[in-house]
Amino acid sequence: MIKRIGLAALIAALLAGIGGIAPQPVSAAGETAEVWISTSDPNTEPAVGLSTGARLTRIGDKSFSSATGSSDYTITVNEGTTYQQMDGFGVSLTDSSAWLLNYKLNAAKRAEVMEKLFGNTGIGLSVLRQPMGSSDFTWSAYTYDDTAGDTSLGQFTISRDLPYIVPMVKAAIAKNPGIKVFASPWSAPAWMKYSGTLNGGKLKAEYYQTYADYFKKYIQAYQAQGIPIYAVTVQNEPMYETGAYPSMGMNEQDETGFIGDYLGPTLQNAGINTKIIAFDHNYLNWSFPNTVVQNLKNSGKASYIAGSAFHHYDSGDGSQMTSMHNAHPDKDIWFTEGGFGTWNDPQNGTSQGFDNMITEFINITRNWSKSVILWNAALDQKDGPALLSAYNTNRGMVTIQNSDNSNSNPENNVTYTKQYYLLGHFSKFVVPGAYRIQTNTSNDLKNVAFKNPDGSKVVVAYNPQTSAKNVKIQWGSQSFIVNVPAKSVMTYKWYGNPS
Repeated sequence: MIKRIGLAALIAALLAGIGGIAPQPVSAAGETAEVWISTSDPNTEPAVGLSTGARLTRIGDKSFSSATGSSDYTITVNEGTTYQQMDGFGVSLTDSSAWLLNYKLNAAKRAEVMEKLFGNTGIGLSVLRQPMGSSDFTWSAYTYDDTAGDTSLGQFTISRDLPYIVPMVKAAIAKNPGIKVFASPWSAPAWMKYSGTLNGGKLKAEYYQTYADYFKKYIQAYQAQGIPIYAVTVQNEPMYETGAYPSMGMNEQDETGFIGDYLGPTLQNAGINTKIIAFDHNYLNWSFPNTVVQNLKNSGKASYIAGSAFHHYDSGDGSQMTSMHNAHPDKDIWFTEGGFGTWNDPQNGTSQGFDNMITEFINITRNWSKSVILWNAALDQKDGPALLSAYNTNRGMVTIQNSDNSNSNPENNVTYTKQYYLLGHFSKFVVPGAYRIQTNTSNDLKNVAFKNPDGSKVVVAYNPQTSAKNVKIQWGSQSFIVNVPAKSVMTYKWYGNPS
């Protein structure tokens, strides 16, 4: 029997999305855009009614209209042209970060910080990059099987991660269940290496299969804890070996052979669909992943490699990632580590660090990267704990007071650094699954734009100049004009379809 329903009921059903029909966004006419701002420290002119030092602050909304007006620059948003699909923005819950969050904050303060980092009312970080074993930010060097000669990996265990690293990763996932977890080793177990030490040296040829099984066991162990591993990189910074902290050298041939002949088949045979990513090192050496990917293609093993990952610890500007994309458009690109410290975020009372950060975040996303992942989520007031404590200059996304180095007596003193607010201009508004969309840009007004799965648009714009500029956001036949203070970044977010 056909049931008759009235017009009002039909409209209500459609609005509720019954039958798979979801409400459609309205057109651009009169559409309202949120406006959020951060200003650099400390001597920039403020926006009207806004003090200097604003940090991810929402100010007056702007409405699109067909009216025209004069502006210094126009950003034209074209959502019909798309680029990479974003996995997200995030940090690393290193040993040091997880320890501080777990032991130097009480339960209430920890919940507050995790919400600000990963929650809906915070900046909604959606990606984690976790060291497989120890990195340079750890209390002590370790791997998951330090029993010499244990080729069966019978002694493999993630027990070192269980007291506070795994709980902090779980806490992040509880705040944002869609978080993607990347994992990267700093070194294979010392007994698998020619050097016999964690700090430097290369993997012995006879242990390639054992090490592939080590990756498999890690993924399975974390999965058993309720933490799926989205992707692994083969080696953190394979072109750098040091005696100061765990590290391991791998060249292009090493990575090609390990991925194509061991790691790829091992994960596939185990039914593990974790992505495998090459390189995980600096921009200027992009010929390294280019060679690895091409070698795997030449040998018919390209299906094992998802793409390449990059860091920023050289003079590259990120355009090398576009070169990599152009060489292999079928393979993805991720930015997996960016640290900030005295070398690129000087505390000298100028806007230099602010400039560096926001410019990099825009460049990274404009150069095909699916992610922006910063380094330590948290460090203490001495930029530790770290194996490099004597000369470390990294800073965390948050600073947590740590006076006694004991696993007790929370201090609950937390400071949010520029990294938090500037990455928040992206992560709070651009969600996983968003596509970067086309805008024009220049060194005088840097910007990047995205379209979220729900249809909302996001533009992040930075005025690097020493005076305020009027900027027009042009979208279809509609636009609005906004005054962007000197050395300030703004995020605009709106819904609807262009008219």
